[in-house]
Amino acid sequence: MFKTNKDNLLVTLLLSFTLILSSSLEANQLRYRSVVDIADHKGQTFFALMQNEIKPALDTYATEGFKVRNGSHVVRSLTLVDDKVARKALRAAGSEENLAEIADQLSQQAGLTFYDLPEKLAELGVGAGRYDLTTFLALVSGGGVAVKINPSNYAYNVNYGTGEMQHDEKTGRSFGEAPDRLALDASDKHYLQILEDYVRSEGEDIQDFYLAIMKILLNNDTSHYSKISEAGQAVGTDFLAVYIAEQNRHLMVDLQTHHWDEALLEVTLLSAFHAGQRKLMVMYNGELTDTTHQQTPGCQAAQQQPREKKASMIDYWQFSTSTDPANCNRSGINITRRDFRSLGQAISDYEREHNPELVEKVERHFNSQKQNGNLFAQLSAFLINFETPTELNRQQLQLAADFTEFLMQVRRDANKISQSIQENQ
Repeated sequence: MFKTNKDNLLVTLLLSFTLILSSSLEANQLRYRSVVDIADHKGQTFFALMQNEIKPALDTYATEGFKVRNGSHVVRSLTLVDDKVARKALRAAGSEENLAEIADQLSQQAGLTFYDLPEKLAELGVGAGRYDLTTFLALVSGGGVAVKINPSNYAYNVNYGTGEMQHDEKTGRSFGEAPDRLALDASDKHYLQILEDYVRSEGEDIQDFYLAIMKILLNNDTSHYSKISEAGQAVGTDFLAVYIAEQNRHLMVDLQTHHWDEALLEVTLLSAFHAGQRKLMVMYNGELTDTTHQQTPGCQAAQQQPREKKASMIDYWQFSTSTDPANCNRSGINITRRDFRSLGQAISDYEREHNPELVEKVERHFNSQKQNGNLFAQLSAFLINFETPTELNRQQLQLAADFTEFLMQVRRDANKISQSIQENQ
């Protein structure tokens, strides 16, 4: 139905300048009507905010749908998102002209949901890219919930199911918008790479990064966020965007399965250990090592010789080892749970022996949790738990400072901890 225009010079030029122009653009470029400002809910945990505000708002879009904005608006929005997002949309539509025509036709219909939009796009001649285009149209049409972290940082969340339909936990995309960075749907690999680059280059300044995240998760307190460098804010905003996505999916199943938010949080905080290592080593197949293998889907692993590579935090994201065609391409951070939990336990054991007062100061907050355990796992169990109070008292809020102090000690001890782990392997 639509012609493909591969020589669309105007769009190419616009997208080439997207990142350059982003530094001069104010936040919330996509002008969402449905905005949840974290700071408005100070005094509650972020988990309570997800339960009571963010997930219900996302559920409303899943059931009632949204209205696709007109073609001129959608095309203008190509310059308001990261160029990777824009290029993916253009590949799906074929050209800017096609994208505008598609949006104009869909804008005549009200109440479109992500369940039926792909079929509508197929009827308009969009092929395999219709799912990518469904996401883009929702993103630039305000078809979801924007979560405001502060005036410069937003997380846009679109196309999530409620949990009532089969495979709803696989739905949805979240996009982080930060200073000098337009809306981008950060993959696990992308996030882990920028996290590693940031914590290994920022020195002691990463204390502000960890403290800001802890204050938000414990008390929806965003006051410390502006103290993070702009590079760190981009990392923190991508963390929160992905965390919202994974926690929403976790809530769809009443926390019974899909512990993806726990995995993201624990690996993020384990970055304090990797920040202090002279040579980065990760826990990989039960051993702390500086060499790993290129990630390979389980359905291909049997046919390929593993290729050795330098270790990086990306190694905490892996493909499933299953050879079952239904699961062999499954991937995620939680697949390495055994390794990152083992590392968290080893770090906790070391600090419990060498800095017992500091560990006791952290563990006092987990008096209902298992003692002498993995502090990282105890923290995620405390924060992601229906039984944790929605409003924490003053002593409980001290956990933000106490755990940050623990992380900075782990950073200082990283090489000694690494040596201790390797000696006991």
